Amino acid sequence: MTATPWLDTQLQIAEHASAALADEYAGANVWLVGALAEGLAHQHSDVDLLLITQEPLPGPGSRLVRGIRVDVRAVSESTVHDWRTLLDAFTVTRDDVAMFRTVRARLGDLTLLRTARPLSTAPARAEVLVPEQRAAYQRWALADRCEAAASLAEDLLGLAQAGLYPHADLVWDQLAGVVAQAETVAAGAPLLGEKWLPSLLRRDDSEAFRPVPALPEPRWLSAAAHSPFFAAVQVRVADALLALWPTDAAPEPVDEAGLGGFGWLPQRYSDGWFLRRGDARVPLTDGRIRAWQKSAARHART
Repeated sequence: MTATPWLDTQLQIAEHASAALADEYAGANVWLVGALAEGLAHQHSDVDLLLITQEPLPGPGSRLVRGIRVDVRAVSESTVHDWRTLLDAFTVTRDDVAMFRTVRARLGDLTLLRTARPLSTAPARAEVLVPEQRAAYQRWALADRCEAAASLAEDLLGLAQAGLYPHADLVWDQLAGVVAQAETVAAGAPLLGEKWLPSLLRRDDSEAFRPVPALPEPRWLSAAAHSPFFAAVQVRVADALLALWPTDAAPEPVDEAGLGGFGWLPQRYSDGWFLRRGDARVPLTDGRIRAWQKSAARHART
């Protein structure tokens, strides 16, 4: 990330607060978490710290350091262990999504692990997550964004059918942010707030930021058909998923007329691909998802 003028100041405050907490809580570890740990900050950014102790204890709450708010969340080592366990594997299946609901409810906590940087002297600075856990986080976070996109698509279909076009416009704007988040997660970024998307979307150090890509102008009267403007969403979501689950399977025939229309979006669970619209889910093979993605790309260009 390109450092902002305030990044060094915020990091110094984090180090100062970490040292003070290490003195207050002997044997505790202190981790910097959140956007600041990813090198993202503005002049008034809070500093978020995790205080990890052997036994649960009341949190020290917030404090001011040089006029900057430092939020301290205290968690036990067993709680952190439980979070890590959720990242042991990406295990959601189409027939049993209870685990997915559990992980989605804790995704904010898992994002803290994904962004965490040790600040206290013990243990030595090291990655908080091993590569396999980081990969599992990436898949859970992308599945979450695909689920959010599918929910918004369902709303769009209902709003368009009801003629509530101004309402649909608002949801369409929300969908643009969710799709961009899916793309940043697929590229390896943690799932942070939408305000950081321009920085997370940047491709290399030559760019300070990249604006969130706009979705095509919607034409709600055609939403019941295979709409080229929605096909752009289908392509971007499919591309994000294929970045984490690449396949060189030969394209296989797929019912484009029935599965390529407005509202259908892809998802990938541990037991394979499927398309979803509302409560309808249609399993696909690797070859069929490739054919579906190519078909959506053709429609997006029309």
